[in-house]
Amino acid sequence: MSVEIRGKESLDKRLQSLADVEKYAEALKQATALVEGDAKRKAPKDTGALRNSIASEVKEQNGETVGIVYTPLEYAPYIEYGTGLFATKGGRANVPWCYKDDDGHWHTTSGMKPQPFMHPALNENRNKILKLLKESIKND
Repeated sequence: MSVEIRGKESLDKRLQSLADVEKYAEALKQATALVEGDAKRKAPKDTGALRNSIASEVKEQNGETVGIVYTPLEYAPYIEYGTGLFATKGGRANVPWCYKDDDGHWHTTSGMKPQPFMHPALNENRNKILKLLKESIKND
């Protein structure tokens, strides 16, 4: 008895490309973990909520495999970029402003200085990330 497999070359080629995608996704997962870990270490700690909220994921988006490091906290951009006079990217008004607290007391503020944690975590790992991704797409 003999068995003939038609389209074996095509199947082999598709399986190889699937393996490459998995290898790339694994490298991307390692890269996002590097950035996530450094962002957590660099994030300012008050209650620990910001540090604890930083996460990463690798997913398919619009036909591409992408890695994302994020925090869902609404105030995180204000920490990263600052506010008021100190804002580095389109923060609040560029002059001091007043606000009334819950006890009815008025306060004046010029803003908050930026305390970047995400961008430095990415920038400091850029070479490691590139190395991981290049190695994942090399043809052995």
